[in-house]
Amino acid sequence: MMKNLLPIFILTFTIIACKEKSSDLNRNETIEYYPNKSNVVFKKTVHLADFDSVYYFYDNGILFKKGKQYKENQKFGNWELYDRDSDLREIREWFTLKGKSKANRAWNLNKKGDTIAWRYQDSIYKQTEFINDTIPFRNTIYDIIYFNKDTIKLNEPIRGFVEVRSSVIRDQPSNIRAFIAKDSANYNYDFSNEKEVKLAKFNDLTIDSINQKWAGEGTDFSKLIFIGLYFDSVGEKNLRGYYQQYSFGPFEKDEKGHKIDSIIGHKIYFEKKVYVKDSIE
Repeated sequence: MMKNLLPIFILTFTIIACKEKSSDLNRNETIEYYPNKSNVVFKKTVHLADFDSVYYFYDNGILFKKGKQYKENQKFGNWELYDRDSDLREIREWFTLKGKSKANRAWNLNKKGDTIAWRYQDSIYKQTEFINDTIPFRNTIYDIIYFNKDTIKLNEPIRGFVEVRSSVIRDQPSNIRAFIAKDSANYNYDFSNEKEVKLAKFNDLTIDSINQKWAGEGTDFSKLIFIGLYFDSVGEKNLRGYYQQYSFGPFEKDEKGHKIDSIIGHKIYFEKKVYVKDSIE
């Protein structure tokens, strides 16, 4: 694989208890109960300054899922889903894109907490209210998005890489490219200002030959991008961007010889909070 890289993407998850801490009791909350069980909570919404924390519960009182949303009911960040035995079974990453929630990536887990590639069941959440709570894909996305620091100096770049391990273009050779908004013209929180954003483009190692030396022997250059990006000013930053797979043809589409010029994979978004401090201390 790769050399000279720090340990890669590690997910940690914390299961919340259904009982609230006393310090949380003064928060503004909305509670909804099951119609046929007036003493059993169906949904709890904790209203915070910039977003809501939302919790859904099974009719046996066990937590079904939790996550965050903006006031417009737009999900963002990681949502955790549990089965009726309180086992964490799925993590869904959401982004708000132009006013709508989009499932960006997902990780499936077995009852032991191990990540599995595919969830064969249509639903493991066996309750009428939740059985259809699904997303367009059931596979775990193993792609790695990594950045080396949370705090950097103004005169140093943030460095990272994107490595595709879950190909969406399987019938043709493919490449990947990444786009990150520059500090001077960043994306809005919901990526709604796409036409105004200035993007820095990063190619995979088949094109970016300068950085090939940092990749280990046997690395597939078409599936790895190295990133180095400077910021324009000090302060808290939210690095935002996306990557996508692509393949240029022309390719034959079917037995009749119809051709297509290219195959472009869907955008997978990412963001990273960074603090940039002055170079002079």
